[in-house]
Amino acid sequence: MSQTDNIPCSNLFQHCPHGYQSLDYVPVGICIFDKNYHVLFWNKCLAQWSHVDKSDIVGKNIIEKFHTLNSPGFKERVDYVFRGGPPVLFSSQLHRNTIPCTLSDGSYMIQKTVISSIPSSKEEEFFALMAIENATELSRKVSEYRRLRNQAMEEVKLRKEAEEELRRYNKILVENQEIKMSEERLKVLLEMSGATAHELNQPLMTLLGTIELMNMTQTIPEEALKYINNIEQSAKRIADIVSKIQKIRQYQTRKYLNNISIIDFNGSSTPTQD
Repeated sequence: MSQTDNIPCSNLFQHCPHGYQSLDYVPVGICIFDKNYHVLFWNKCLAQWSHVDKSDIVGKNIIEKFHTLNSPGFKERVDYVFRGGPPVLFSSQLHRNTIPCTLSDGSYMIQKTVISSIPSSKEEEFFALMAIENATELSRKVSEYRRLRNQAMEEVKLRKEAEEELRRYNKILVENQEIKMSEERLKVLLEMSGATAHELNQPLMTLLGTIELMNMTQTIPEEALKYINNIEQSAKRIADIVSKIQKIRQYQTRKYLNNISIIDFNGSSTPTQD
């Protein structure tokens, strides 16, 4: 049995530093306990939060009263405090509540707890002062911030996906428009080439027929026959071009004077079959 167990509750404050009664008026839960975990001081704020009156806890073992403290991790960290070590922090994220306290809505208070060493009236002896701060509202705000942040990140992701989809559809639309324009140009070209070939064939056949009749005439001078032969070669060349125009089903262009694009009859023809 420890020395504290033999001390009546009314005499426990003799071993606790004087002046701590003022801690009854701070808006933070305050508890002071010795190295045997017997409660020496329990302020009004903590009594109100925990619904445990000062008379029901002072002189009693806090770990036996609150099983949430009965863990090796808690005792190991507080042990440094009893030796005058630095304060120990129990964050609200890892340790939701050191002393269970219920709120008006029935949920448990989320707490931030700091345990510091304070000297006792005896030399080289320290008590532990546990200060509990209500971090419920802050924790809820942090959770709400994280929710809004995640929602914003999801919205950004969805917007990027939508923009990418829109770019893809725009690309498809542009490609379809180019295909349509190419088809329209080809249609106009085919109509024009058909009309051109038809209109050229009539005078061309007349020209070739006249040249053939002239070649059959015996009275034409030798010098004139040379010019007639040149005319015939040019007429046949025109006939070859007309034939190519009639066969156009797709076309290619080539650069001409002043960087103007013109139809390349030699590169344009009926599509090859696989």
